[in-house]
Amino acid sequence: MNLYNFTKILYGILVSTFAFIISSILLNVVGGVIPSFYIYLITVLFMFLFYYMVSKSNKIKIIIVMHNLLYFITLYCVFGKSSNLSLQMIVIIQQLLLLSAEGISITRDFYRSRLKSLVIGLLIAMFFTLFESRQVTTFLYPFYISFFLVGILLLRASRAFQYKLSSSKTVKTYIFILILSLVSFNPYIYSLAIGVIGLLYQKSQWIILKILYIFSLLLMYPVKLIQLLFRNKNMGDVGVKSTGIPYEDQKLIQSDNTFMLTIIKSIFFIVIVIVVLYMFKLVLNRRKFRNRSKEQLIGIERESLDDYFKKKDRHNKNNWTGGRGKILEIFYDIQKETYKKNIFKKSMTANQLLNISKPYIETDDEFRYIVDRYNEAKFSSHEVSDEIVDETRGKYKSLKKKIKEIKKI
Repeated sequence: MNLYNFTKILYGILVSTFAFIISSILLNVVGGVIPSFYIYLITVLFMFLFYYMVSKSNKIKIIIVMHNLLYFITLYCVFGKSSNLSLQMIVIIQQLLLLSAEGISITRDFYRSRLKSLVIGLLIAMFFTLFESRQVTTFLYPFYISFFLVGILLLRASRAFQYKLSSSKTVKTYIFILILSLVSFNPYIYSLAIGVIGLLYQKSQWIILKILYIFSLLLMYPVKLIQLLFRNKNMGDVGVKSTGIPYEDQKLIQSDNTFMLTIIKSIFFIVIVIVVLYMFKLVLNRRKFRNRSKEQLIGIERESLDDYFKKKDRHNKNNWTGGRGKILEIFYDIQKETYKKNIFKKSMTANQLLNISKPYIETDDEFRYIVDRYNEAKFSSHEVSDEIVDETRGKYKSLKKKIKEIKKI
């Protein structure tokens, strides 16, 4: 299985799980319908059927009608319940979400946006859990976990596909994680695991209590120190009179204790101020980073190339001169042009930028040539001839026209 098909299957499982959770909550609140794990399995299988029907025909209306009819007949044959008509809500939600993603390029940004919308839908549906039965709420716990695990896996798979980072090993790893997640978080395995954990907790409860007791003893001394810091300095006057110590000596001891407490309070206050200022600095820097403009981000890329040449040739003040510098500057201009089209990202390598730009450029011969010259100039030690620079510049002019024709993504 290639990563393209696997990503689509992940999205299908995600929306099937979402449709099952939403429908289970609403149908239980409105009609008292009890969800079943077998209904979920049938819904996932019908996701595969939907993809198959779409691949064989482009008549969407007929596909929707046939898909709904087959879903109803299957539920009726398996369960024979009169409430099967209400369960059609599951497959209708599934169809809407699957159809909305048909014909759209597989990108991490699209699936991240879609995942956010689905999470918002789940949060809204959680309001209705106040009116559903406790049995249904407990039953849906593993499906929530499975939903988020599949969502995370979908984002990683779509990123690997978008940036051409996939390999057969990567796909096999994702498939293994998906199967493990679906098996581990079905209601039966989940209930068994919770029961085993509860049994182990009962058997090892005394160990946990011992650890908590030791931990509480370790916390006792800082707590006492904090109490001492904020204690009234005159509270010990009554007790010391019965110790037999002369009054003048008692005053000296009390004065020393007061002085030490003042020093400790001052240190404690200074530490708190330093921590608050440090946290404020972190928040401020984070806000500044978020508000950086696109030009600043492009400038970061330029600075990284400058730093590279400073390490290679510290005596060359102008790092954009020479054959190698001119090749790097040409590629830097490509980064700027593709960034304006929302194609280039700061973390991309040259080869990743080439691969992700292929769908938007008719012929990538010029782009491939420039990337090869860029990698040669950046990672090799020999100089670049003027002929290669002139040829690279000529191919860049042709490529720049193609990039400008791309509509902003």
